[in-house]
Amino acid sequence: MTGRQSLGTRIKEYLGNPGCRPDVNHKAPICTGRELLKAEGDDSKHEHDEEVRTVGAESTEGSTESDKNSFDNVEVGLSHGKIWTMLNYTGLKKASSDKILDRLVDFAGSQVVFFLMWIILIVWIVIGIIYKAPDNWQIVIQDGQSIQSYFWDTLLMRQQLNSSHEHVWICANIRSRLKTIRRLCTMEQPKEKASPNATVKVSSSSGQLPIESWYDRVCSKACDFIGSLPVMIIFWLGIFTWIGCGAVPTTTGNKPPFSKSNPQKAKFSDEWQLYVNTSTAVIILICCVFLQNIRARHERFIAKFVLALSRMDVSIEKHLRTYFRDFETENPNICIPTHHRNRLSKWIDWYADIIGTGIGVCIALGVIAVWIAIGDPMSWNGNWWLIIGTYTGLVGFLDGFVLRQVYFKIVHHEENNYEKVAEEDYDLFQTLGIELREECVVHSDSFASLNSITYRISSKINSICSSDWSVVASVVIILSLIIIASGLRWSETAQLICNTPTMIIEAFFLIVLLQAHGWADKKRRMQVAALHARRVALLTYVEESYPLSC
Repeated sequence: MTGRQSLGTRIKEYLGNPGCRPDVNHKAPICTGRELLKAEGDDSKHEHDEEVRTVGAESTEGSTESDKNSFDNVEVGLSHGKIWTMLNYTGLKKASSDKILDRLVDFAGSQVVFFLMWIILIVWIVIGIIYKAPDNWQIVIQDGQSIQSYFWDTLLMRQQLNSSHEHVWICANIRSRLKTIRRLCTMEQPKEKASPNATVKVSSSSGQLPIESWYDRVCSKACDFIGSLPVMIIFWLGIFTWIGCGAVPTTTGNKPPFSKSNPQKAKFSDEWQLYVNTSTAVIILICCVFLQNIRARHERFIAKFVLALSRMDVSIEKHLRTYFRDFETENPNICIPTHHRNRLSKWIDWYADIIGTGIGVCIALGVIAVWIAIGDPMSWNGNWWLIIGTYTGLVGFLDGFVLRQVYFKIVHHEENNYEKVAEEDYDLFQTLGIELREECVVHSDSFASLNSITYRISSKINSICSSDWSVVASVVIILSLIIIASGLRWSETAQLICNTPTMIIEAFFLIVLLQAHGWADKKRRMQVAALHARRVALLTYVEESYPLSC
């Protein structure tokens, strides 16, 4: 796909292939001298060097999609500490709008936004204390959170899909180069026998393992706490307590004269609903920013490992090709089929693409413009203030279910790809007789106590909340709330009824999503760290077993 396309052409291509997830066909380029980074120099400069590039790859058996829906002849690389590809996860070439969204994703996960969120919350709390928490004060945080969450869903979805898409390419590149390494290492018995217990010196050429800063550690601990099972229990205890308090008459906020139709106090009043909406709005705001931040930090952390892995893979291949004088044979093509999806999953992916490609943002901007335009005719009253929160709340409610379902699915696909890399590594090490040390193997029970009741309960909750049918259930709930609100003619009470259950469930889902990200990120770090250790061992073996003549 070359040349600049019109917006209409891009929309036609996108809508003509809803929820597309093409197969990946990739073969790593043959190593040449210019592709090998020099060991000397500033490490920060190395992080800006492009490490991985694909070459044209012919379709191979095993592809589950048509040629039109397969990633072939695509450029992929690692620069500025980030993994990048020329095509996005839908198979369309990245345009300027995609690059803008990617920059916004990076910015949303920055420390600036993280601390800005806390400043806004503190200022809002101080204002509430000064003015004694009026209704408008509560509605402002609810509307602000709903709008923020709506736009953040786009960034979170894009971040998830981009990450999964990029790591598929990394796994394909590693496997392609690994097949060549295996072919060359098994061509003949090595002349020199490598010492199985040789001490490996981790130098700048193999890449120092990155260490998290105090800021990273604090954020990780906070996310672990918020996403834990005890917090989930406390959350629902708080909700049930709030429901019980609804039976106690509270101030309605009505103006005198008071009557049965205009009471001063009432049970389960609008004011009572505002309280829980405000509380959940704060929870959602914090969880959204935490999610964006922790994902951005995790990707930067992993990118440093990938950079080191790329250098070592290139070093190993170049060393072996030089030893065997083989600079012509191409690296094999690797096909990674897309994960199996039913029709419902494809439509969910289609909606996820609407969120992640920014189409949803354009729709939201249009809705916000209409909302502002009708403010004057509605005299900027409380009902007008609630309208935008109701819309973004209902849509954000659906987005929360889709975010969880998509994340659960792509994490499994990503884990399978890394496990496949590990299996091929283990097989090569066994063939070459290289001892696998403790740090080279991933032990699943080291990242979570699989026998603990806490883990099993949390895992079950994650599984239920991540199914295709949970998304269907969210649509049914939204339609039911719309019918109820329409029966009440979209009054303030009707809009609060729409907001309250959706915000409660959305807040809970974000807590669950935080927990899921914590588990997946920790497991990914373990997998990549073990892969790094295996590459250090393999590099040492190759250099000792196949010495190059000076």
